[in-house]
Amino acid sequence: MKTLKQKLSTVACSMLISGVVLSSNAQADNATNPNARDIKILTNWFAGEFDNEEQLWFERDPRSNTPKEDIHTRVHTRHVPVEIPELGEHVYYVQEYINNNPEEIIRQRIAAFQTNDENQIIMKNGFIKEADRFKDSADSLSGLSYEDVFFIDGCDLIWSRKADQFEAKMNDKACAFGEGDKHRYSVHNLVLSAKKYWRQDMTFLVSDDSFHSGTKPGEFTQMRRVDRFTCEVSFRSEEGVQTEEGLSLHSQGGTVDLVRESDGKSITLMMRQKEYPYYEERPNFMFFSVRETGQRRSIAYAVTDAKARRVGVSANGVNAHCYLNGYQFMETRDELLETLEY
Repeated sequence: MKTLKQKLSTVACSMLISGVVLSSNAQADNATNPNARDIKILTNWFAGEFDNEEQLWFERDPRSNTPKEDIHTRVHTRHVPVEIPELGEHVYYVQEYINNNPEEIIRQRIAAFQTNDENQIIMKNGFIKEADRFKDSADSLSGLSYEDVFFIDGCDLIWSRKADQFEAKMNDKACAFGEGDKHRYSVHNLVLSAKKYWRQDMTFLVSDDSFHSGTKPGEFTQMRRVDRFTCEVSFRSEEGVQTEEGLSLHSQGGTVDLVRESDGKSITLMMRQKEYPYYEERPNFMFFSVRETGQRRSIAYAVTDAKARRVGVSANGVNAHCYLNGYQFMETRDELLETLEY
């Protein structure tokens, strides 16, 4: 897999870099824009975090009969709104990492949602110059400007509404790059709903349309929306109580590693919001566990409703509990009902 710098170098050398031309109706909230409502829904769904840990869990289960070589790479993506007025009102910084390791960043992009002259919703894919300056920091993103971004002709994605989801694709063979035997074109397909974000990202050789690299044809990286929880853990021992607070854990296979001071062992918190494929009744649930790092057997665990806003365990000298970010203890009846609507 190429690094971001390698990708940018290839693109810069082999493709025509173009400026962004905003059409007169590019502002999604313009009262005359027929796509205003759909863009609002689309971008609300697009914002946030997504992870495909559930896909890997299923593929690794022997019952799925998935060959080892076909198991997908673990991918986690964040879509953060940023202000770049030259690109319109709906602009997002996209950052992705793999293998559950925030240091293994594979993608940094700018996604700008607009309406083109054909009244289609498009997403312009922007590459970031000196991308390392903007890694995962709210402070650094505040310095992101139009001058830090460039775009490539033919690589816009066109969105369309399909029932209760949106689908996006590039124009056929429009996003082409490379030279000689490596002259190839990109196929980038997205499917987005309120809770799921699926992606295909492939290249094919121009000479014979043969597959070159990326997601296998016909398959998607199947990511699900992440909910963020804040957790607190206490370890009790003869020496006293060790307490760790303010731990951030996400619901799609998120993990946090701690060191238990009483014995020096590494302890992992893990949360998984599941859609279990083998149950016909109550297949969806939240699983939360505390275990020694690298071990499958849990020191303590809990299985709760998939919509749970707080979850905890207390056993074997461990007391751990987590609360959904934004959770209010004293909701009104209307706020409670709104929270439960998915």
